[in-house]
Amino acid sequence: MDIVKSSIEKPVSVIVAVILVLIFGFIGLYRMPYQLSPTVIEPEISVSTTWTGATPYEVERDVIEEQEKALKGIPGLVSMESSSYNGRGTITLSFKIGTNVDDALLRVSNKLNEVPSYPENVEKPVLTATGAATSPVIWMVLKTRDGNPNPARTYMTFLENEVRQYLERVEGVADLFIRGGTEKEMHVVVRPAKLAAHGLTITDVINALRAENVNISAGTMGVGRRDYRIRAVGEFRSPREIADVVLLSTGQRRVSIGDVASVDFGYQTPVVAMIHNAKGGIAMGVLPEPETNILDLTDRAEKVVNWLNAEKLAPLDIYLDWVYDQRPYITSAIDLVKTNILIGGILAVLVLLVFLRGITSTIVVATAIPISIIGTFVFMDLFGRNLNVVSLAGIAFAVGMLVDNAIVVLENIDRHRSMGKEPFQAAYDGVREVWGAILASTVTTIAVFLPVVFVQEEAGQLFRDIAIAVTCAVSLSLFVSVSVIPMLSKQLFTILGRRKFRAEKLTDLGTRLAGRIMSLVELAIRDKRTRLITIGGLTAFSVLLVLVLPPKAEYLPQGNRNLVINLLIPPPGLSYEERQEIGKNLFETLGPHYERKD
Repeated sequence: MDIVKSSIEKPVSVIVAVILVLIFGFIGLYRMPYQLSPTVIEPEISVSTTWTGATPYEVERDVIEEQEKALKGIPGLVSMESSSYNGRGTITLSFKIGTNVDDALLRVSNKLNEVPSYPENVEKPVLTATGAATSPVIWMVLKTRDGNPNPARTYMTFLENEVRQYLERVEGVADLFIRGGTEKEMHVVVRPAKLAAHGLTITDVINALRAENVNISAGTMGVGRRDYRIRAVGEFRSPREIADVVLLSTGQRRVSIGDVASVDFGYQTPVVAMIHNAKGGIAMGVLPEPETNILDLTDRAEKVVNWLNAEKLAPLDIYLDWVYDQRPYITSAIDLVKTNILIGGILAVLVLLVFLRGITSTIVVATAIPISIIGTFVFMDLFGRNLNVVSLAGIAFAVGMLVDNAIVVLENIDRHRSMGKEPFQAAYDGVREVWGAILASTVTTIAVFLPVVFVQEEAGQLFRDIAIAVTCAVSLSLFVSVSVIPMLSKQLFTILGRRKFRAEKLTDLGTRLAGRIMSLVELAIRDKRTRLITIGGLTAFSVLLVLVLPPKAEYLPQGNRNLVINLLIPPPGLSYEERQEIGKNLFETLGPHYERKD
């Protein structure tokens, strides 16, 4: 089947195909999630265990080493690293690329159940699939309003119990990252002098509290036609109940905890000093689910935050300060790529006007470029990709290749038309002569980019979008070059004829440039010596540029996100007050620069 001839003879079929490509391309563009960067999944799982009051040596000896013994036999495990701190320990498990994170979580959880026992007061280990999550896309800070005497960190328990659930239920939210608060707890402050006066010790107080703060089930008792469940409810619910616990009763005297200690609600000892714009608060980051549309997620989260500030937080004189989201950055990146694509198309049109001087050819190439670009979104949606700066960069990068194929085909068709051939024959002969060359060029480009799609490591996941975008766009450009362009050329040549672009300055410029380029070509290929000099000179020039002007190496280019997060790791043993003072000094020093616009 002669595709070129069929396309020229059946323009309606080609136009219908183009319309379908454009329709499904716009549908794919609308369906694809918008993200800042591609989703990169590293199968890693973190196991965090808290043991309040324990030293790093005790955490490692009694908790971490026991967990490592149970976890070291998990299938697919590549490496295991552990860190021990005051009161907590962390184990990071790295698995082979391609490992299902959910299956790995289940295996790790089952293995942790095999740990024989933990010391007293050790909390249950918490598992986090760090490889499946991304960095927070939204940052908020819980702050107090002017006139509220309570520190913002004291609202941690309220945040966990009354606020967190609303944000976690937002569609697309995987988890919340919360740091900087202190949870509410019951404080029993013992007075040693009164304890000694009654002949009691702190151990007696601890044992009494532990023995009384329990709910006991005593089974069931049948009475007539009914069975009643019997329970002894002793769990403390108020400071008064704790104060009434009896420590000593001899018949002559009775000593309760309220006689030797004061009981009241308090807060955990602050550990993390979190400051935003010189004001304390609780930092909250929103972690998205994989393949979530960040723009839609941010809009939904913002509505929930506005409702929380108006309904839940306003009566307590607190509020969630919306600090940062990625919408401006993503939108600006997308607008930048759109601008680059538009500029590339305009430059292509100018090049055609200057060198071909044909309005018909210009109209054809201006129609062919958007077909290839929009059609790429069909394949990206089918492959489950998202729209991000990398995939858009691939599309922008492919615009130059699309123009190359279009210019080659159009120039040859125009050359045949200038020989006096009929529009049909000029379009047919022009494409038939060069279709092998553009096929070779397209296949070569695909051979360079397509293997990246099959790389499973982090680099493959990162650049997979650009490989798919370039491969699909260039493949579509081949289809456009051998079917759409000859069809449009024949139709427009028939309707408009071979109209010249009447602009003497531009046409003279094109003639002079073309003449000088051809003079350089003739000089380069004149004899064997000039050919060797040309090859050696261009090769040496390229190597010299690589050595003299190497680009700065970095993982990904960093744009202006209008956000600065400073994490200070203090020396071991530094108090909370001292860390808070360091933060305040930093803000005082940097304060004059906050509002600067230059």
